[in-house]
Amino acid sequence: MTGPREEDIGRHLSDLVMRSYEGAESWPDRLAVFDRVVELLDPVVSRVLDETDAAHLDGTGEVAHRTVEHDDGGVAAHWELSWPLQREATGRDGGPVAPIQVIAWFPRIFNHAHLRGTTAGDWPLQVTSDADAQRQEPIVRAIVEAELHQRIFEGRWWVMPAAVRRHGPPPG
Repeated sequence: MTGPREEDIGRHLSDLVMRSYEGAESWPDRLAVFDRVVELLDPVVSRVLDETDAAHLDGTGEVAHRTVEHDDGGVAAHWELSWPLQREATGRDGGPVAPIQVIAWFPRIFNHAHLRGTTAGDWPLQVTSDADAQRQEPIVRAIVEAELHQRIFEGRWWVMPAAVRRHGPPPG
């Protein structure tokens, strides 16, 4: 059976064998591939986060995008969705409740980048075209759903404005 994820896994495996990232071998060339990946992926991630904001946060959320350089020379792109109830909440562990995050990360020691959240595993990030970026939408949605559930778990259901609107304020 073949499918969209099979293409990404196949390309990912090819990168490992060839010690490249979509054909780029040097770090500067692989970094240029990553920069293009982030550019192509941005509309997909932003759209999913905007939809999540509308559906669960009653439009109270803010989407931010930032790039982070790591000490090892690697890079990451973070998309974050935060909202007032989440920022004000105290988590089960007594600490803050983090925003929903989608992360494209590329350590310098890796051949290629990966896509993840803070709670889910890593997916291959094989994006060189708009079609490739669109193919990542189910993965982005899975990451965001896992992140959303984790924020509910950490901050309790009342961090979700839509739940408060539907079911009333939390007890006590």
